[in-house]
Amino acid sequence: MLLSAIRKLPGLPLLVGLPVAIDGLSVLVGILMNGFHGSSHLTFKFALQMGMPSISAVAEQRFMAGTVQLNAGGGIHAGSVASVLLVLLGFLLIQAFFQGGYIGLLREAVHERPISLGVFGKYGRRFFGRMLLLNLLVLGLMLIGGSLAFVVLHGAGAVISLVAFLILRVWFVYLEFTLVAENCTIVQAFPRALRAFRNRTGATASLIVKAVLLNVLFGLLINAVWVSLIFFLLLFLYDYIFAGMQLAFMEEYERIR
Repeated sequence: MLLSAIRKLPGLPLLVGLPVAIDGLSVLVGILMNGFHGSSHLTFKFALQMGMPSISAVAEQRFMAGTVQLNAGGGIHAGSVASVLLVLLGFLLIQAFFQGGYIGLLREAVHERPISLGVFGKYGRRFFGRMLLLNLLVLGLMLIGGSLAFVVLHGAGAVISLVAFLILRVWFVYLEFTLVAENCTIVQAFPRALRAFRNRTGATASLIVKAVLLNVLFGLLINAVWVSLIFFLLLFLYDYIFAGMQLAFMEEYERIR
């Protein structure tokens, strides 16, 4: 199913071009602001992102725009607080617009309707507010839940909260797709997304496992081989493969909902 979706991408260049463009822009802005710095080390993430793919989901080298840079003492440099907050706010707004627009393109592509920047913009504008609120809600819940778990359970709380968030991400794997495909409210999207997951076939489980494993693999490669040329090659390869992954997820979602 994944390979079948990837084979369709040459006829759907926007699905690849948009994530590569936004990742590339983030990298360039990050290089201008922070330089291309980092170090080779073995690390990975159990990530399961839906919607527009981004290599920032697996890269631990925090030089890209939209990530927080820390000083040696573990804090943000005092003079950069305002710029960091402005950049984070800007990328949060951009992410909300791009998420709605990209998922809209996936849906149009699955229904074999033409996709264009105009279609992308239409979906982006329509779902901008809901995507922004959803992202803020999820971010808030993660911060509050993770903090409470750490305060109550200390080190074990961090592990437990990570596992809990991953389980919830799997249960609500179709949350963003549901919001766009059914043009519903955030409150309505949660039970509908959970119902879609309960109606899943073996293909859904297979895609989830492949997505997590590929994220682990790319995370290991990107963070271990910290060379600028290799990074840009992996950026393109990651966004290409995961554009196919998102298309495969949308095909499966439209079959089971």
